Amino acid sequence: MSNDQKLLRLEKRHKGLARVTAAINDLYIYGVYESNYPALMDVLNEAKDACKDELRDTHVEIVAITKANEITKLTPSTTEQLQKDYDEKWNVWWSRKNRIPGKPK
Repeated sequence: MSNDQKLLRLEKRHKGLARVTAAINDLYIYGVYESNYPALMDVLNEAKDACKDELRDTHVEIVAITKANEITKLTPSTTEQLQKDYDEKWNVWWSRKNRIPGKPK
């Protein structure tokens, strides 16, 4: 799985978990209170805490993948850099070797 696909999947997971957490927080709007449904609210609060833990872990993964993508896109590989250096030196050498004496550059 490519990093872009994994990142998209993690972002969808993060969005879904955030929606679940928000829905549990908004239950009071619909008249579901701790005093009315103590057992239900205990289970839902545990679920909300588990969602928050997963949200934190998912966020850490998203940040790690994003940073890794930035680093690999910004930094040329060692092989690419060596090839570039070699090409530049070879071109200088070739242009000096093939210069005709007495003729301007």
